[in-house]
Amino acid sequence: METSEPSSPEITKEFAHKLFRELHQAILQHEAGALSGNVESVHDMRVGIRRLRVAMNNFAVCFRKKERRRWRVQLENLANALGGVRDLDVMTEELKALALLQPEPGRRTILAFVRRLRARRRRALQNLKTYLASEEYADFKHSFSANQKLSHPSTEGGAQ
Repeated sequence: METSEPSSPEITKEFAHKLFRELHQAILQHEAGALSGNVESVHDMRVGIRRLRVAMNNFAVCFRKKERRRWRVQLENLANALGGVRDLDVMTEELKALALLQPEPGRRTILAFVRRLRARRRRALQNLKTYLASEEYADFKHSFSANQKLSHPSTEGGAQ
């Protein structure tokens, strides 16, 4: 019978760094679609953000507090920009489905509201595009790149 030995802190840190890079790439791979307004890309970027946030919580000891704080702010701002678009996508789809079940006067009213939501979505998408062109997002894009050295608390004078 095999017994599993606890992994060393260094192995855990390397695993965390690899995981962060993979989750980071999963977010970035949907950037072009999100920029074009693709509903699924916006959704998939948000899912990636949630996954990276969970990983950060679970592997917090593997990174300096200053880095974690910066990444959390960047992820929160990106999630907010994406959320402004995604929330309107979900609401629009629900209302369109509801409109199909309504008699004519109600259907027209709901569809008029959907048109207003689409105009709000265009503004939210423009806000998202502005964020994706920002320096903060550019910094986030490079945060976990393969050639970016991620620091360990133990090599930076302790967990700050």
